[in-house]
Amino acid sequence: MTENQLLRLKRIQVDRLFNIYDHDIKLNLDERITLLHGPNGVGKTVILRMVNSLLQKRLDNFLAIPFKRFLLEFHDGSVLELSPENSSSGTHEFYRLSLQLPDDNFETIIDLNESNPAAIARKLNFLNPLDTSQEFWIDVTDGEVLSGPEILARFGGNSSTADLRDENLEWFASFLKRANAHFFDAQRLVRIDLENVARRSNFRREANAAIIHSVTNRSNDFRKRLDDTMAQYGRLSLSLDQSFPERLISLTDQLQAGDLREQMTLLDNKTAEYKSIGIFDEAPTHPFRVISDRDIDDAMERVMKLYVSDIGKKLEVLDNLAKRTRLLLDNVNKKFRHKRIRLDRENGFVAEDENGKILPLGSLSSGEQHELVLHYDLLFKVPTNTIVLIDEPELSLHVAWQKQFLPDLLEIVQLSDFDALVATHSPFIVGEREELMVGLGGLFVDSIIQKNTYARW
Repeated sequence: MTENQLLRLKRIQVDRLFNIYDHDIKLNLDERITLLHGPNGVGKTVILRMVNSLLQKRLDNFLAIPFKRFLLEFHDGSVLELSPENSSSGTHEFYRLSLQLPDDNFETIIDLNESNPAAIARKLNFLNPLDTSQEFWIDVTDGEVLSGPEILARFGGNSSTADLRDENLEWFASFLKRANAHFFDAQRLVRIDLENVARRSNFRREANAAIIHSVTNRSNDFRKRLDDTMAQYGRLSLSLDQSFPERLISLTDQLQAGDLREQMTLLDNKTAEYKSIGIFDEAPTHPFRVISDRDIDDAMERVMKLYVSDIGKKLEVLDNLAKRTRLLLDNVNKKFRHKRIRLDRENGFVAEDENGKILPLGSLSSGEQHELVLHYDLLFKVPTNTIVLIDEPELSLHVAWQKQFLPDLLEIVQLSDFDALVATHSPFIVGEREELMVGLGGLFVDSIIQKNTYARW
């Protein structure tokens, strides 16, 4: 199953959320962005987490959420549903997980309940105590600190882990290969560098010392992506160069001189663009930059025909990376003041002030770091047809940046072809695109729309 065959999420329904709210959210499949708006407490963030938890097979997260039924409907008609129910004794909580496919149906009852957080933590090799009090644990997979009640709610014990591997849930695992979620929460600037965290009684101090900036992580990730892409470029270049004589002899097509000049100009422009982005340290030199009619005979035309074709094939390897890189740089740098981000073959992201002085990435403001991290992840880490869940993108953003968020996202979606569900309190995020908004709490949303004429918020 390729990413292009991933199912698109069409509808989200949750009944009696917090034992109060019924929400039915129909996603905008045309422009692929849905803005979730509403007052505090109606469940915007919780709904995002529920979608992510179900599609990431983290059913233990539902233990802390009161609800009657949670349903995801996909564009092919498939419906994935989860609902809690009690056993006959009323002492254990069970969940009914079901899947309706166009040509088949599945259903399983799962027990996710457990009562001792310390026992749960001991059974799971990724939860370590912060100190001897056993009041808090750290999840070494992402550095999150959890209390005892959070351990109970999130993991539910060894039985949940076993149940989710049970052969009765093979249909669930198989379906999840066709549906993907990517969650961006409100705290995405730092994580724990797990390789440098000691498993000792002074764990808290060691963990704090190991906090690294997400911008540094993304910089390193981009450097690796660039290295991998350039290695692919090099392998293709070597292969084409080695086979050039043999392919030249067998070449039969002819090309007019004017076409050669036009194609070479386009390739020169693309090469210069890739150098300006930072993909090339120095633009590769092309030996035949100027071609006049009298310079070309039949033999020369054959050579140039193949030469131009080969350059085009080599640069195609870089096209996707270059498009995404250019969009990231354009969207980020148009917001930054007195500084800019550029890309470097050796260092990944480099921040500079207006005088060209190198700035530590960690010295960027929280808003600047949010912009860089979010844009990078959307452009480089999200597969096609994923449902992207973004919680409160307005955090740390100036009003002017909030107004630019949606136009930037629409441009990224057009390039990357994913669907986005955005939970926001900010009317500046919505801007003039009320048709993309789904309101949770009707009176509040109605008042927002009525105020739309007031200075465009």
